Amino acid sequence: MELRQLRSFVAVARAGSFTRAARALRVAQPALSQHIRALEDETGVVLVQRTNRTSGLTEAGQALLARAERILAEVHDAGEELAAHAGLARGTVRIGCAVQTVLEGALPRLLAEFTSRHPGVAIAFREVHTEKVLELLGRGEIDLGLIHLARAGSGAGDIAVGAQRAGGEIVLARLYREPLVVIAGRRHRLAARAAIALEDLRDEPFVAFGPGATVRALVEAAAERRGFAPRVAFTTTNLATVRAFVSAGLGVAVVPASALAVPGPPLHAIRVAGLRLERTVTLARNSARYEGPAVAAMRRLLSDGLRRPRG
Repeated sequence: MELRQLRSFVAVARAGSFTRAARALRVAQPALSQHIRALEDETGVVLVQRTNRTSGLTEAGQALLARAERILAEVHDAGEELAAHAGLARGTVRIGCAVQTVLEGALPRLLAEFTSRHPGVAIAFREVHTEKVLELLGRGEIDLGLIHLARAGSGAGDIAVGAQRAGGEIVLARLYREPLVVIAGRRHRLAARAAIALEDLRDEPFVAFGPGATVRALVEAAAERRGFAPRVAFTTTNLATVRAFVSAGLGVAVVPASALAVPGPPLHAIRVAGLRLERTVTLARNSARYEGPAVAAMRRLLSDGLRRPRG
């Protein structure tokens, strides 16, 4: 087996398409197909099911995928460790981020500070939700993840979202905790309220993050305990879109309190009465993967730059 064959195979498995995999690897599709065929010829089994639009894995392909991912992760770690022994201030730090308030706040400044201190080190950045960040960490595709974990408590048993998706090798370091609040437009009927029970939002249209997003999952779980399902009128992946739609009167939303500190359209924040809704911004890494000097330096910078005093 050749590494390029394994990279091509893993790319096809993840993309579910030869076309998308070739685009991701920046290779011609015929070359990628050749790599897969050569791998199948060598192993003597069919790994990928070819159809007109998708490329699913056979049972043999599924068996190979986990091993191939581990092999490629180990090869990456070996290169990083050898570079560290050689004292080379180069390489790439791969970051996944699910925290948009951090993206709109301190993170760009910290990344600029890092590139100024370490001009030979590149930064590969991906913006995805928490579940995907943890998945990428587990596969060794990123080095560090900025995620948020959420919790709802009312004295009758807390609801926790996010942490259960982290495997045993994922180390979670808390940066800060903050409340989640309901936001409404300034002309909304709730704009004069300082607090509201979650069940009072049963008939309100919600502007929500996409399915699987941490805050949405928490709100849905907390609402279910109160006998209703939030009526989601608009779904988006972008916090700025949530704020804009809510400000325009298209619905209410539940967001981190710090979302109101970011310049944007006029909004009114409402505390959720009788229920503690909060999220914890967390720096995650995979302890099973080698941590080179560049990754360690980035981890320390993000931890120091984003951490808030406990309170």
